[in-house]
Amino acid sequence: MPNGYLQAGQNIGDQTEDNTTVALNVNGNLNVAGGKRIISNVPIGSIALASMGTSTTGVVAKSFITDIFVPHNRVLSTFAVLSGAADTNNWTAAIYDSFGTLIATGIAAGVVIATVNVWQTQAVAFVYPKNTAGTPTAVAATSVQLHGPKQYFIAIHVSNTTGTIQTLPSPYIDLCTENPTDTFGTFPTSITPPTTFTTNIAPIVYIA
Repeated sequence: MPNGYLQAGQNIGDQTEDNTTVALNVNGNLNVAGGKRIISNVPIGSIALASMGTSTTGVVAKSFITDIFVPHNRVLSTFAVLSGAADTNNWTAAIYDSFGTLIATGIAAGVVIATVNVWQTQAVAFVYPKNTAGTPTAVAATSVQLHGPKQYFIAIHVSNTTGTIQTLPSPYIDLCTENPTDTFGTFPTSITPPTTFTTNIAPIVYIA
């Protein structure tokens, strides 16, 4: 059995720090270490959702990437992005570790951006443990274990140029980048972690 999976008779202390582990313990229950359930890349307070960011048009061959800080061990089962204008096009998501290695993705076909200025959610659909050659390879799953405190990166794809999501204007300083050569629903197995902030590139996201 791959590293990171608990086997019969093992405790949490026996589990290795393998960030591609499907997040189940030996009883089939989610392996939750406690702490905050929802983690966002920016503070979310009393401000209206429509005023949080800039409604930004998607590009078919581009992903919007932002960093997100996970302060404690937790399970990821849901991606969320703040929509811009309502549309019939789709979005999907992925998460990368601090080295830029792909960990998990949402539904390849995506979910419709159907409503203006709301949190759009979708479930984890695949995790990417490394094969014997060291290459992340897709395995169907509904959750993945994350380890904190640690930095991760969320990437968002939008299926067409009429679909919009909300992105961060200045003076936010989240690390972010865009990957201009992607194909919708197909995330690269590695990215170069961003080190700077660019206005209207970082999507407003949370994980749960």
